[in-house]
Amino acid sequence: MTLRKISDLKPVFSSDRVTEWQPTLLGPRYRYERDRAAVGQEMTPGSEQYEWHVLAKNDLTHAKRKVFALITEEYL
Repeated sequence: MTLRKISDLKPVFSSDRVTEWQPTLLGPRYRYERDRAAVGQEMTPGSEQYEWHVLAKNDLTHAKRKVFALITEEYL
C-alpha cells in the first residue's frame, strides 16, 4: 500500500453529492455522501453495503480525513 498522506488519496468516482475512493484494486470502497454528512466504508469489497461514519463537519476535506483514518486503521 503506497498511501502515505491524504493528498495521495484519489477519487475513483466524483459528482456533486458523492465521492468514492478505492485505495487498492481489490479492496473496499469508501464513499462520501454529502446529503448524509457521512463516510461509508464498504463492509465486503464489491457488496455495496456500507458501514456509515457521521462527520463532525460536512465537507470534502473532513470526508477525506475520515477515509484516510479508516484506511490507516484497517491496514495497520
